[in-house]
Amino acid sequence: MNIHQLSVLFDERQDRLLMRVNTQEGEEVRLWLTRRIALKLVEPLQLTVAKMESRNAAIAAADAQTQALLVDLKQEDFLQKADLKTPFSTQSTTLPLGPEPLLVTEITLKVQGQAGAHIVFMDAGDERSNSRSCTLDMQAQLVHGLLHLLKNAIENAQWTLAPQAGGAAAAGAHSADDDAPTAPLPKRIYTH
Repeated sequence: MNIHQLSVLFDERQDRLLMRVNTQEGEEVRLWLTRRIALKLVEPLQLTVAKMESRNAAIAAADAQTQALLVDLKQEDFLQKADLKTPFSTQSTTLPLGPEPLLVTEITLKVQGQAGAHIVFMDAGDERSNSRSCTLDMQAQLVHGLLHLLKNAIENAQWTLAPQAGGAAAAGAHSADDDAPTAPLPKRIYTH
């Protein structure tokens, strides 16, 4: 599978990230990443980028701190060269995993030297659906790109924000001592 485009966007209705992969062959693969899976994927991707880049003689350094700085510079260099403005193409001709995105329950990630990474996204299935998987062999530039898109989507989903004191229940509540009652928060209603 020759990857042409990647997209990772927060779907508020599903409260998940939708990862989409377009191939040069006109296929599109769709994956749901839950909050738990997405947050757990960031650190291994960072380590994968560091391992790939540490094998590059131009980036190699004697100590870990210098190595980390050089990897960060490589990431910045990638982002300056990457095409992050072209919209994701929705003109794919086939959906090899079907129209329903694969709900990722497990990920296996292996570094393949400077060549990139081998990533297997698995859906264990349940009583209603069979297990499915998707394997992506990603060059170093695509791993940098996936890490960047994943971090941005997590930030847009606000999954790393600390909960506010008092929680959501306190946000719409008021006490008898308040001068004016606070308006209740609007509810979002989703229908199927």
